[in-house]
Amino acid sequence: MIALITVLASCSTKETTLTIIETTDTHGRYDEFANDAYTLKKMKAELGDRLILLDNGDDMQGTPFQYCSNQDAEHPNLVSEVLNYFPYDVACVGNHDIEAGRKVFDRVYSEAKMPVLAANVIDETTGEPYFTPYIILEREGYKIAVLGLLTPYVVTWVPDRLRPGLRFDQLEAAAEKWVKTIQEKEHPDLMVGLFHSGFEPQMQNLPEDHPLGRENATKWVAENIPGFDLIYYGHDHRARAEKLTNPNGEPVYVLNSGCRGQGLAKAEVTLKKGKRPQISIELMPTDGEEKDEAFLAMLQPYLDRAEAYQNKEVAELPVSISSDEVFNGPCLWVDEIHRCQMETVEAEGIHADISMAAPLSGGKTIEAGRLKVKDFFTWYPFENSLAVMALTGKEVKDFIEYAYEMKNPIYNFDCAAGIRYEVTDKNPMGERINIVGMADGTPFDMEKTYNVVMNSYRSMGGGNHLINGIGWAQEEIKDHVVWQSDRDLRSLFIDWAMKKGVLDSEPLNCWKIK
Repeated sequence: MIALITVLASCSTKETTLTIIETTDTHGRYDEFANDAYTLKKMKAELGDRLILLDNGDDMQGTPFQYCSNQDAEHPNLVSEVLNYFPYDVACVGNHDIEAGRKVFDRVYSEAKMPVLAANVIDETTGEPYFTPYIILEREGYKIAVLGLLTPYVVTWVPDRLRPGLRFDQLEAAAEKWVKTIQEKEHPDLMVGLFHSGFEPQMQNLPEDHPLGRENATKWVAENIPGFDLIYYGHDHRARAEKLTNPNGEPVYVLNSGCRGQGLAKAEVTLKKGKRPQISIELMPTDGEEKDEAFLAMLQPYLDRAEAYQNKEVAELPVSISSDEVFNGPCLWVDEIHRCQMETVEAEGIHADISMAAPLSGGKTIEAGRLKVKDFFTWYPFENSLAVMALTGKEVKDFIEYAYEMKNPIYNFDCAAGIRYEVTDKNPMGERINIVGMADGTPFDMEKTYNVVMNSYRSMGGGNHLINGIGWAQEEIKDHVVWQSDRDLRSLFIDWAMKKGVLDSEPLNCWKIK
């Protein structure tokens, strides 16, 4: 009788086709999301519950109006408003969401009307996942499991004060553990990964069994851990739709929609009891779509509330500046950051001998004239804080040697101020940099320890300058920290520029390419 009931139940579940859509890494750029919103609403109207909508995090930083929303406790946060607008079915946590601070992300996710996933973020008090580890969505008699995971390299970018009481476990180990748990407990018809972790593992001098594993682990998980049918990922901002193969020879489809509302990642999945899911994937650009006027109307109050803040005048910029000029030698885009960093820590009673900084975005220009707060979100888009590190002269040289190799992405192309140096471009890494002396004309000493100011992303190991460049172990980085700010660097930058009144018109000319 039981067997007969099982057969009848199986026969009653008809073949069905679901559409699963991902957005990721909007970085608060919802003013550029109206085309995506129109497409999503249209698909929602056509498909109803056969549409599953996923967001993959990094939404809470990147624009003046999102920053204002994070500081505003009187109104729902813009991120939760957008997630609830369609609504999304599932969301995953991104590293820049954690960087907004626990007070902010706790409030945002409490406002969200869908489960927020991150199975490898652990509450240190209970030892259990702080966020929901996975969710089972039921559609027309089928069970769709969605497992959320976040790159644990958050701990190398985000200070403890912004993530108190949370532990970030290795993504690969968590994926293996939770896939097995889900399969044994839930018996899903479709297994979906929602990873805020990039595609390719970056080069790093960490052992394979290091607790953090890989920053960008999606490809490795797809090819080494059986069980996934689909993996949607984010973090590296690179749109992709690709078919991989797991150790059992089974297909695993991986998708990334890109970033900042540039389009959607789409999978069409046909489910039939007793059969493997049939999956087709594609990237959906939305540039040619109409804009969702209702979405823009929902957004407008947030823009209005941020208007006074983002249009507040800060300082005069005598000449236009471009971030990409850094590849040709000293440029004002970076050198004003150097000046700000060194003078800011000096005002705190900490002397900085040397400054390290890079442009945080490529292809950006700020025109000469009166600078407003919103220009500083172009100049410095992230909420990194400021730190002073103790480095020997040799470690300074090794840091710059490594940084000069890191032209892509541009935010890893650090240059230095406070010293004078030459770059022989044709030489291999390790033999390019010749430090002539300190900027004040005194000798530079390879054995001496210098106070070096940099942003918190770099000071915690971001970009691997301290790990691959200098050769420190991740665990020893904290031992070299001399001082850290308790405010974000962009706010410090704005305050510095406002006090200065008129910014500089000439670069520092601390280095040149031979």
